[in-house]
Amino acid sequence: MAGYLLETGWYCVLATAHLSTSTADLLDHWCSKEATDRPLNIASSIYGWFVPTRQIDPGTQDQLPAELLAAIRFGRERGFDHILFDCDAGTADGLPVHSW
Repeated sequence: MAGYLLETGWYCVLATAHLSTSTADLLDHWCSKEATDRPLNIASSIYGWFVPTRQIDPGTQDQLPAELLAAIRFGRERGFDHILFDCDAGTADGLPVHSW
């Protein structure tokens, strides 16, 4: 395809341990819903979830757990488009860590 510009993005990989088990359950629940019925347009992976880091309107922020908002802010402040939460990834300083 002549003239097509390849779209790219930048993401970081964070441990799912930065999320509580109740938030993990919530992300799984959201992934089972239609995209239009989710507060965030997230996607599941075999080991976790892809979560966008774009600015979130206040009404949606009220639906998100604090540790998820903190991770989204962490990614956005570092210039990432998305976070891949992965069960095998390492943890980052400055974010809460939960024992599963």
